[in-house]
Amino acid sequence: MLPQGLQKDLERFIQTQELDERVAKLVNSQAEPLLRFTLAGEEDYVCTGNSRVAGCPDLPPSFEWPLDSDGEYWTFIAQINLDELPITPYAGLPLRGILYFFLGLDEPAYDIEHRIYYYDADLTVLKKTAPPDGREEISEENRGFVSHKISFEPDWTLPEEAMDTLMEDFPDAYDALENGGDTFWGQHQSWAGDTPLDAYLCRNGMQDILFSHHKTADQIRLEAREAEERGSLEYAQRLLTQAIPQLEEYNRNKGRHKTRTANWHVLLSISSLDEVGMCWWDAGYVEFLIDKSDLECLDFSRTYVNLATS
Repeated sequence: MLPQGLQKDLERFIQTQELDERVAKLVNSQAEPLLRFTLAGEEDYVCTGNSRVAGCPDLPPSFEWPLDSDGEYWTFIAQINLDELPITPYAGLPLRGILYFFLGLDEPAYDIEHRIYYYDADLTVLKKTAPPDGREEISEENRGFVSHKISFEPDWTLPEEAMDTLMEDFPDAYDALENGGDTFWGQHQSWAGDTPLDAYLCRNGMQDILFSHHKTADQIRLEAREAEERGSLEYAQRLLTQAIPQLEEYNRNKGRHKTRTANWHVLLSISSLDEVGMCWWDAGYVEFLIDKSDLECLDFSRTYVNLATS
């Protein structure tokens, strides 16, 4: 059930769009709260610990800025002060503290290196922290971001199944419902693929079928033979010894895997914000996902990042 104000918005939407009883029931049962965020002016760092995108985070003294294997530092993307949220969109989210989001090289566009940190101790020790001295930022030529404060507005959204029903049966209602944008606990960009499944496969030992889970074992064997013929022996061996066993296990327990995939959810989605100077490939989105089971344990070690781009 949505918070009261959002539930009224949902009921107005159902009435205005003249949804029939079947679809109205589906929308009512699947609607989820989320928070949309908007830029609220350039960051002046007068306040400490407020929610912001880009620039310098406010960090505890013990924090170590993440680096890649070449010693280049990762980009600070956002800090979200959970005390500032007007609603808690999911019961498993902590009610206080700060979430920090850092991003490595966004190439390729899937399973991108990143870190999410959660801090819920003494906020008075936080200090504006610049990146490490004497080091270069990863992908520096594309990341001269301008820090901005952000503010939040509650809204509701629908998962992919309900959106597909609207698109098929009530296209005007589908067009009227904004399901993208910059969000905290929103939906993934479904036009960019099945990102929750990608996250599940990569974090559960099935990364070798990320792009082939829909294939048969015979199709993968054929790929392996073709790889051998062109001299890609290591790749062919990986298909035979890794991809095929993973595919067989996935198909053998597809129902269980589907259920567990549904547990993955977007924690933060941030678009190509012109004012900030962000442009993710061809004006795409960066999506940070987490397994709800991990979130409820405050475990941010298995999160996943995707770049949704056309």
